[in-house]
Amino acid sequence: MAISLIVMTALLFFAAFVWSWRIEDRPVLYTALFLLLETACLGVFSALDFFLFYIFWEGMLIPMYFIIGFWGHERKVYAANKFFLYTFFGSLFLLLGLASVIVYGYFATGQITFDYLEHAKMGYPVWLQLAAFLLFGIGFAVKIPMFPVHTWLPDAHVEAPTAGSVILAGVLLKMGTYGFVRYSLPLFPDASKYYIPLIFALSVIAIIYAAMMAIAQTHIKRLIAYSSISHMGIVTLGTFALDKDALNGAVYMMIAHGLSSAALFFAAGFIYDRIHSYNMDDLGGLARYLPNFAIFFMISGLAGIGLPGLAGFIAEFLVLLGTFKAHPVWAVIAGTGMILGAAYFLYMYKRVMLEEDTLPDSRKERWAKLKDVETHHVIPFVLILLVAFIMGLYPAPFVKLIDHTTKLVFGG
Repeated sequence: MAISLIVMTALLFFAAFVWSWRIEDRPVLYTALFLLLETACLGVFSALDFFLFYIFWEGMLIPMYFIIGFWGHERKVYAANKFFLYTFFGSLFLLLGLASVIVYGYFATGQITFDYLEHAKMGYPVWLQLAAFLLFGIGFAVKIPMFPVHTWLPDAHVEAPTAGSVILAGVLLKMGTYGFVRYSLPLFPDASKYYIPLIFALSVIAIIYAAMMAIAQTHIKRLIAYSSISHMGIVTLGTFALDKDALNGAVYMMIAHGLSSAALFFAAGFIYDRIHSYNMDDLGGLARYLPNFAIFFMISGLAGIGLPGLAGFIAEFLVLLGTFKAHPVWAVIAGTGMILGAAYFLYMYKRVMLEEDTLPDSRKERWAKLKDVETHHVIPFVLILLVAFIMGLYPAPFVKLIDHTTKLVFGG
């Protein structure tokens, strides 16, 4: 799992750098902050030491705060502060959770160890598992973000620059779900079973509520942000179904959503670069004037809603299949989120790309002068969507790679 997330992180950061090739506002600082952010992200996914994990987890906050605060839009300072406060609040609970298991390890063995593999062998008592699971869980839930601690995400996405939104949705949200799989399931197996009803309830609320909120939006980035919350609900549902197929699907969904959300935020950023608006009321009929972009935008959206042949379909199928075995009612309710997903994407695409009849003549004249995608736009789209197609058409080697994590989690 860590290997797949590390590769995805490297791919998305490379795509973000190519996309930002022509940035003129403080390019050296911009690049340095993104490199610091990439270091922190890779550190979180590769650390097998509690201390290092927490250092990287917290270290990610600083560059992202400045990326939103310096290169964001109108309310960028408000969004950056909200992002920082929410995430830092969650991190304090994570720190308490780490401290609790380290202190217990000291009393149990007589030595302080931060080694993840050593702690995985300890077998904590149930009372400690129940308490530590909640502390870890709050930290991870804020990062994902799970309902009801999700409100920072739409604001952060709306105000962040394009590359910032891509990394925020594609990589940073996966840290929380990664934490659940890496730490919560193996270290606290009894607590994981005990809290299944709570996690399932919050996951299903996120899937349905966020999808319905997405349908209600007229701001493109806010719509995509709510779709991310809905998809992360599918990941947490699959993680705690405690089934091999569901967990494979949850990890697959982390990668699939990382790719599709990155492509969709690139599409939103392209529209803003050309028209300087994210509001659907200011758009319409763009497919006639930007035909190449219209194709990339459509495929990105289809990847997001899980069309067969793309990675999202494999992920959602595995999650629902695994969940249905032991929890059929929850799986059926969660499945409605896929229908709502198709509804909000098609609604957005119709408003932005296809509605020509309502266009005033002045707007048609402006649209006729628009420049279609350039090389530094095409490369990120092709890289991301190609991987999404490969993972959707030939998933076997990717599932086999992820299966090592599943066997470890379930004691195989």
